[in-house]
Amino acid sequence: MSNSKYWKRMRNRRLSRRAVLRTAATAGVGAAGIALVGCGDDDDDDQPQAVAQQRQQQQQDQPQAAAQQQQDQEQQEQTSQQAADQAEQQEQAAAQQDAAQQQQQQQAATAQAQQELEAPPIGGELKISDTSDLASFDGFLTFGYKAFLHGHNCYPMLTQFSNNPGQSSIDFQPELWLAESYEQPDDVTWLFNIKENAVWEDREPVNGRNVTAADVAFSFEEERYGGYPNRGAIQPSLVGVDAPDDRTVRFDLNGPLAPFLLYLGHHAGPYVMPPELLVDEMSRQTMISAGPFLLDEYEPGSRVIYKRNPNYFDAPKPYADSLVINFIGDNSAIAAAFLSGELNTTWFGVAPPIVEELENGIPGATWEYQPSLVIGGVFPDLALEPFNDPRVRQAMSVAIDRDAILTVGGALERGQWSTALPPLAGWWVDPKEDDALGEFYRYNPEKAMQLLDAAGVDGLDGVPFHTTTAYGPIFAEQSQVVQANLLQVGISVDLVVNEPTVHYSTIFNGSNTGVIGHTLSVASIEPDEALRNVFIPDSPRSPIPNGELMGEDQQMLDLLNAQRTEGDVETRRKLLYDLQLHIANQMYSVPWVNPPISQVARPELSGVQFIQTFAPSPSLEDMWFNDL
Repeated sequence: MSNSKYWKRMRNRRLSRRAVLRTAATAGVGAAGIALVGCGDDDDDDQPQAVAQQRQQQQQDQPQAAAQQQQDQEQQEQTSQQAADQAEQQEQAAAQQDAAQQQQQQQAATAQAQQELEAPPIGGELKISDTSDLASFDGFLTFGYKAFLHGHNCYPMLTQFSNNPGQSSIDFQPELWLAESYEQPDDVTWLFNIKENAVWEDREPVNGRNVTAADVAFSFEEERYGGYPNRGAIQPSLVGVDAPDDRTVRFDLNGPLAPFLLYLGHHAGPYVMPPELLVDEMSRQTMISAGPFLLDEYEPGSRVIYKRNPNYFDAPKPYADSLVINFIGDNSAIAAAFLSGELNTTWFGVAPPIVEELENGIPGATWEYQPSLVIGGVFPDLALEPFNDPRVRQAMSVAIDRDAILTVGGALERGQWSTALPPLAGWWVDPKEDDALGEFYRYNPEKAMQLLDAAGVDGLDGVPFHTTTAYGPIFAEQSQVVQANLLQVGISVDLVVNEPTVHYSTIFNGSNTGVIGHTLSVASIEPDEALRNVFIPDSPRSPIPNGELMGEDQQMLDLLNAQRTEGDVETRRKLLYDLQLHIANQMYSVPWVNPPISQVARPELSGVQFIQTFAPSPSLEDMWFNDL
């Protein structure tokens, strides 16, 4: 503390007698002066002694008092300085916070402006094709990819397959779609909150109302108990689905199910539909949308036109103003449409014979090549003699030249052979490379005749062999290859070509007994799904006539259940290998081939990220035209 401050403080104090003495002594006042000030009575006999005592006391007290006073003052000054420093720090912190907030606001404004500049333009007509017309818009009533292709444009699901940049088209990962969030209180309970801004389109009978949890629960329960052929992969695990409130959906399972989130977004459904749509079979003729597109116009035999849904809960998607699905069955016509720009992308793939033409004819196009994951093959009636003997079914398998079938489709170079599984990475075993499996699939007419002889079969005539135009002309040609292969070993079949509507109601679901069916099934995203679709005895998706006879194969059923619940990857892989080998030995179905899926988008499209699925709307809604 400075001397000037000290003396100023002293002048402003009211001094006590002792303080006066201390001050006088400190200032150099004489002893007589002190005596006069202190007594005022010169007749006191004790004056010299008193003065001496005062002087002694003053000498004792003065240094301590001065030190204490200085210490008090320093503490006060220190406290004041600390308060000032703290106030200054708070002021600086507030200033820094204000500056940071201003910077964040500026950055957010810049980012928003940049995003607005970079936001994909909305507009254009996105044009794809399918081989033929659809039988119905109702995925409950009609089981087949056509219902899924169209339904996914309008009916949302809780989850969907992600399609992030750089992601493979067969790398199936779940992401939330209609669901905003979820929680899993335990291994068998799942709770989902649906998005608040999801609404049905504004038309009768829903009139733009919100999509509710009750709609979701209804769709799952309707699929489960409605007696329909289409039952999703999740249904065998469901105990119940209910809606505790308008936005919450609860699923109760009969056990843990690892691919639960993936199954919820499966392209085969169930899709979320409003219950009002099922009145008077309205769902066969139209769709009421809460999805990315609205059904605008249906021209039977020609095309289906969709327009952009302006109230889509994932706006601003979709970026195209409209989506047109043209029915074109001829490959040369498809190639011409792509080359002229009448088609600008695929939803699943183009046929192998026209891939090279399009590669050369569309410079700058985006391509992706992956093996097909569709299960298919030849499916004899298990109750029809002599096909109830596994040796006869094995004979059919080794009588078929699978490479010749791939050659017909122009897919020998990239094609694969199925086992009981499609080429799912990590689970499928290539029969070309595995000797134990290969003996059931390699082309060997001599062995086929030996197996037929061992089964007591000396030629077969007039067996109905049903195929279809539903999958395009190449599939029908491949059926003729199978017919010729079987004839070489003494099995003569009569080829019956069905229209899609007949095929999907009979051969596709195994309901037409007394025949051999040739069909594709549903593309599978998970081994459990692929196996359960075909080999569970009561599966409504199995193309095997009289498939309930497989219920006598307890070894297969035990393996199926074991792999479904096995959490260890290596143990499950071994179980799945044993299953592929066991099913090959029984040959309940004669597995088909997996040609490559070649996806293409013309150069005027950006945001291209393909998904190999029968429900491609997550991919289609992300695409935009870069030439607007």
